[in-house]
Amino acid sequence: MIIRITFLILVFMASTPCMGEIYQWTDSRDIKHFSNITPPASTPTRTVRERSPDPPKNNAPQGPFFKVVKVYDGDSIKVTASNRRSDTESNLTFMVRLVGIDAPESSYKRRAGQPFSREAKQMLISLVAGKQVVLKTHGMDAYNRQLAEVFAQGINVNLAMVTAGMAELYRGNPVSGLDMDPYRRAQDEAKRAYRGIWSLGSSYQSPKSWRKAHPRK
Repeated sequence: MIIRITFLILVFMASTPCMGEIYQWTDSRDIKHFSNITPPASTPTRTVRERSPDPPKNNAPQGPFFKVVKVYDGDSIKVTASNRRSDTESNLTFMVRLVGIDAPESSYKRRAGQPFSREAKQMLISLVAGKQVVLKTHGMDAYNRQLAEVFAQGINVNLAMVTAGMAELYRGNPVSGLDMDPYRRAQDEAKRAYRGIWSLGSSYQSPKSWRKAHPRK
């Protein structure tokens, strides 16, 4: 499993530009966003963090602007960013729910987790833990988490989780503006290859069904 996950991580390696500011903005539906992807041109924005200085001449990496400080499970993380202005410093820390996907449910108190929940969390840890990431946000969910596509070292982490069979497509209401076609293709490929959760065959239960059958009280 470790070898397979490592291979899939390498497959998704690509170079992506790192944006230099963090923006705070509210869309037409009154949904708040924090993002280092430039918001729509017509949207009033506030810059939460200014552009970082140019990297030193020794080609040291400049890095994106959100650092992953905690991985909760296969689709939820906590990130932080610092904002320095004059002699003051403020920290921005918030939770992120990987948009468009649903990973197996983790254990809760003494209740066992869903099959492949540990493997899914471990893969997400290997992709993002302690690293700086770029977020493409799609508003907030009912738990005040940012819904976002997460990019780490050129990898679309959400897509990598689906490709590895460590998450399925989210079965709730679709998020406006998120292109799900790559995710559908990735899931179809994972199913054909019986990767991860799809190796369970007819005994597989979606996270949505699992949550309904095992409510947290």
